[in-house]
This record gives sequence, structure tokens and C-alpha cells, in this order.
Amino acid sequence: MKRVVYDTNVVLDVLLQRDPHFQASAKALDAAGCGQVEGYLAGHAITTIACMLQKVAGAARAKLILSDLLSRLQVAPITDAVIRLALASPLTDFEDAVCHAAAEEVNAVVIVTRNVSDFAKGAIPAILPDLFQLD
Repeated sequence: MKRVVYDTNVVLDVLLQRDPHFQASAKALDAAGCGQVEGYLAGHAITTIACMLQKVAGAARAKLILSDLLSRLQVAPITDAVIRLALASPLTDFEDAVCHAAAEEVNAVVIVTRNVSDFAKGAIPAILPDLFQLD
């Protein structure tokens, strides 16, 4: 089964219903929810997502939303090796480099993101949510 890493911005588009990106991001993320792909979220993204959710939904509700999200996605671990790989990455944005390195560690075939250009120098292709299709 195809392994896909979803960037933080795609997940936040869905959870916070951010227009105009909500529909495309929801459709791309739904592929993991329906079991059509093995969906991953880099471990470091979870704390960022939790922080954003807590601001709009409160701590208790944020935990419930995260639990629901993680019933559909797996966590790509952020390990010592992932951080070192990110530090050596040609990607200039460190957060993106960590996401990319985590994707490499789980053998993902694509990263779904709205920041495709930030991943241009990476070994794993990045694609916009509205262009994400199952082959």
C-alpha cells in the first residue's frame, strides 16, 4: 500500500476548516481515513497541531480531535537519526526538512503539502492536495 506523509498545513486546513484549502485537503486526507493509503503525520507536527487546536477548541477537545486524527494516521517518528538527516538536508526550512526526513524513514512515496516548492530539493516528491490522486 502507498505510504503518504501529510504536511502540517494540510491537516490544519481540515481540522480548522480553513478556506479555500479545506475541500482539497479533506479529500487528500480522506484517502488515509478510508484506508486507500497508509497515511502518516510527522511526530513533530502533532505538537504544532495540538497548540493550534487548543487555542480554538480548548485542551480537552483538542486531545479528542487528535485521538480521532491518530485513529486514521500513523505517526512517523522523530528520532535522533531523523533529526540528523534533516540537518544534512538540502531543504532550507528545517521544519520541512524534518518532515521530509521522517517521510524517508517510513518509506513514503509522496508528501502532500501546500508548500510544494519548499520540498523541491528533496528525494521524495511533494504534491498539492488538489493534485493528489491514487494510482
